[in-house]
Amino acid sequence: MSVGTMMAGATRMRTLALWIAIGLASSLAGCAGARVHITAANAHYPVSMSPVVRDMAGLLHDERSLQQTGRFKTENTSLGFVYSGLAPGSPYDISSEIDRQVLAAAGEAVVNLTVSIRSSCSVLNAFPILNALPIWPGCVPISVTGDIVRRLDAAKGFR
Repeated sequence: MSVGTMMAGATRMRTLALWIAIGLASSLAGCAGARVHITAANAHYPVSMSPVVRDMAGLLHDERSLQQTGRFKTENTSLGFVYSGLAPGSPYDISSEIDRQVLAAAGEAVVNLTVSIRSSCSVLNAFPILNALPIWPGCVPISVTGDIVRRLDAAKGFR
């Protein structure tokens, strides 16, 4: 075997090893994803991501002056394409869900609002190498939870 043939074979082996490394790195990276934008701008009840909420007079109320009347929960899944560069749909507006659930629980506000990602989209994520491709859709399944509360002295109300 000539030296030139051995060098060409070694180059092919290095190139193949490089492509395998790129493939493995891509499969571990899981590039697919999506963007999530949540709004509650039209809710008729106050919403707070902390355990404290203000009433219409501007007074702060915390766990000492609030009573939990229920739990708020809603879920949604956001899709994305081209590494989440293209995310169809509009912002996820939870205003109507807040209004419906707070009214049903005889509450006045939502506190401790939390946004978390659920472990879902297993069908899309079952193909890790495809997640590196821009044409493969990504998804973010979200869960929004909180405590529905009312003031212990609810005569004045929040609204």
